Formats: sequence, structure tokens, C-alpha cells
Amino acid sequence: MTWRIVYPFLNDFPVITREDIAAFETRNSLKLPQEYAAYLVEHRGAPPMLQNDEGEYRGVLFPIDWAGKKAQSYGPEALLETTFSLFEGKETTSPYRGGANLDDCMIWNEHLHPPGLLPIGTDPGNSLFLIGLEGELTGKVFFLSTWAIPSPMSFEHIGLVAPSFNEFLRSARPDEAS
Repeated sequence: MTWRIVYPFLNDFPVITREDIAAFETRNSLKLPQEYAAYLVEHRGAPPMLQNDEGEYRGVLFPIDWAGKKAQSYGPEALLETTFSLFEGKETTSPYRGGANLDDCMIWNEHLHPPGLLPIGTDPGNSLFLIGLEGELTGKVFFLSTWAIPSPMSFEHIGLVAPSFNEFLRSARPDEAS
């Protein structure tokens, strides 16, 4: 059976322009990786799903490389449930399909992860998918298990999902439980 990524809730999210991206970057003193910014513009930050040849939809699972860290007890993959988008200056604050404001998520989650990472989505348990913004982390997608957060903050609870945002999307596989 063939599966392809689709965005069935696209119209529930506001249109995002390059100007919206630039304003977000200025507001937050950061630079989004090009592939992620393109996804926000093209797909409005809506969550991807997988659809098969028969029209059935499934949630998307992503593999996690824990590299032997204690957080690997979370498991080898994570389900993307909610994605974050840009709602500043838009007529809606959040679509009913589970989207969240990226600006707000940066503030709410800043204590949960090391600097240089931006939350871009969550799993059903509110563990975070993150994208790197600085240095060698730029563009890489990570998963943060909120079940095993160390103190002091470190990368010991973060696993690598993909080396780029496009690879992240390509690594999606259907959640057979949905």
C-alpha cells in the first residue's frame, strides 16, 4: 500500500506569507531554517497526515535516534499530534484542529530545552518536536521526551529525528493504531 503526506486541515490555519516569517524572526531575534520557513508558507504550519491509495488517513510516526540516552525508554518513535503555526496579526488565535501559536509555544516551553532549539509540534503527551536554529543544530529535527528531563538542562533527553526538515517529513510512516 502506498502512503503520501497530505495536509487535510490546511484551510483551518491562516495564510502565512514571507512577511509573516520575517516579522516572526524579528520579534523573536532568530532565523528559521529555510526548509521549515517554506513549510510554514506552503502548508501554513498545518499538521501532516498520511493518506493511502484507498483514501484512508493515518497519523504520522517519526523514528527517534536516542543514541543510548536514558530517554530512549520513551520508545523508538513518536506520533506528531499538534503543530505550531504563526497566528500573530491573524484573525484567529488557533484552529480547532489542534494548532498552537508558535510565538506562545516558544515562551511556554523555553525552560524545557536547551537554547538554540525551537518547538514546532507535540506528541499526544506534550513531548516536543524541535528544530535547530543555531550552529551545527540548524535545520535538524529533534524530539524531546518530557518524561526524562534532566537538571541541569542538557541534551540527555533529546533524540535526533532527522538531519533536515525535509528529511523529517520524508521519514514519516503511518500510525497503524489510528
